[in-house]
Amino acid sequence: MKLIVFLLSLLSTSAYGATLHLDKAATGKVRQAADIRYVNHDEKQTYQLKIGKQWVAGSCSSSGTGNLHALLLDMNFDGHADLWVTGYTDSQGRVRCSDVWLWDAPAKQYSFNKPLSAIPNLDISIADQAITGGIANCGCAAQCFYEDSYAWQAGKLMTIARREQDCERYREYRLNDKQDLIIVKDEIIDSGNPGQQAIENTKAYDWQRHARSMRKPWE
Repeated sequence: MKLIVFLLSLLSTSAYGATLHLDKAATGKVRQAADIRYVNHDEKQTYQLKIGKQWVAGSCSSSGTGNLHALLLDMNFDGHADLWVTGYTDSQGRVRCSDVWLWDAPAKQYSFNKPLSAIPNLDISIADQAITGGIANCGCAAQCFYEDSYAWQAGKLMTIARREQDCERYREYRLNDKQDLIIVKDEIIDSGNPGQQAIENTKAYDWQRHARSMRKPWE
């Protein structure tokens, strides 16, 4: 689902000082506007967020492919608008970092969330409350990738599924009834033998078609 969001591209400036004031949200209630200031240095853009009376430096930065972007969005589906700052960290635009600042209602301020911020190429679907992330091309002539799916459970971010492929195997993982992530599919990849059957008589997976679908349009 394509989200219609309040998306702002952080403009170029030579030093910290210019302030971007966010006071609208795509989803969630806005309890406190976000103030961001930003800087460009050596083709790299960084930012600071105002928490209370202090300016706190963010860890996500953008380089080579454009500016950072900031938007207010309910990232943990609790009804409050959170802050999402994101930007590409490599010149080819394959890896996108994120800084997620969740709104702490009791403290009435934003709080940095490490689990969400650590997910590469983070993607949020508000419609079905789905969270995904991963790397679409990590080598092997663009045949290597991984993708994780997450869900909030009792206020904690949990990995609920994973798909991964390296040069030799394709695997899928799902949660069992004990909430452990276990392997449910394991296939040998043999580019010289397209009819290679899956291990343990599991259904064969069209890894070649899937790998093509995971690539960026320009690859």
